[in-house]
Amino acid sequence: MILQRATQPAKKYGRLVTIVAVLASVLFALRLFSPGGAAPDPAPLVTVVTVSPQLVPRTLIAAGTIEPVAEVDLGAKEAGTLKSVNVQIGDHVHAGYVLASLDTGQLAADVAAAQAQLQVAQANGAATARAYDRVADIRDSGAIAPEQVDERGADATAQKAQASVAMANLAAAQARLAAAAVTAPMDGVIAARDAEPGQFAAPGGPPLFSLIGDQGEIYRASLPQDQLGLIGPGMKVLLSLQPGVATGHVIAIDPAIDATTHLGMVRVALDQNAALRPGAFVEASIDIGSVTALALPQSALIADDDGFHVVVVRGSRAVLQPVTAADLPGNRSTLVPIAGGLATGDVVVLNAGADLRDGQPVRPVH
Repeated sequence: MILQRATQPAKKYGRLVTIVAVLASVLFALRLFSPGGAAPDPAPLVTVVTVSPQLVPRTLIAAGTIEPVAEVDLGAKEAGTLKSVNVQIGDHVHAGYVLASLDTGQLAADVAAAQAQLQVAQANGAATARAYDRVADIRDSGAIAPEQVDERGADATAQKAQASVAMANLAAAQARLAAAAVTAPMDGVIAARDAEPGQFAAPGGPPLFSLIGDQGEIYRASLPQDQLGLIGPGMKVLLSLQPGVATGHVIAIDPAIDATTHLGMVRVALDQNAALRPGAFVEASIDIGSVTALALPQSALIADDDGFHVVVVRGSRAVLQPVTAADLPGNRSTLVPIAGGLATGDVVVLNAGADLRDGQPVRPVH
């Protein structure tokens, strides 16, 4: 009986605890799902940036061709058969180097004949000059008719002229002999060769060699006429090569614009680079200078039918704000210049694509 009396209060106490727990669960549920009793969701965290003037880089993209500063085609100045060819494509030569020689047998014979003719003319000239001197001394003595004296003088003058002609003929023959050698007019590299021993060459025929001078390379690119005004001498240029890059600077802008394509030509001096290949068609970027302007990363803007807008944080709430993007030629950065709708110091949500409502509370994080 004593055991029974002790167990009954314990059972009553356990039932009471169970009832209290059930009531607490019901009250919690009613509080959770009642309109005025739900626990408020915390305001979302948003990464923000402060609007301020930014340095916006600008570049123009062009496509053009690498060309040598100096390139010449070399051919024969005299007709004849090539006796020797002394260079191969890729050879580096200095000014005056003999690239090829013609058979000079006939030309050398012409020089010898001209020398002989000159000697004869000089001898005849000397003889007629002495004959004239003799008669000229006795002209006034009456021993010889004046007409004969004049004839001797004319003969001397003619022979002197013949000697001059013979001297000119010799110089011409010697020049032709010298022209039988095709020489390099400047230091450079042989870029093309169309010459073989035994081949006939003549003035006006196909070039025997192409020589690229050591003066370096230039880059020529065409740009639309509305972009030419943004370019000036000295601007830096970066060429995309395979592999690597090359650098240079603008040296000139052609004054004429193609009437059909409306494109103008920009000329760029290139810094020395072993990867440059004349004739290569490559893309280049021209640095036209940076501009300081209010700007935001592209991710901060949303585009819709009405234009652009951003999410501004004011009083810890998200506010949709229409903005006007500035048109900045050459801007290829991730920054978007802002022409209106924002001021320095405004706080803008960095990722405008976040699901935020106008007026929604937010917790900004820089």
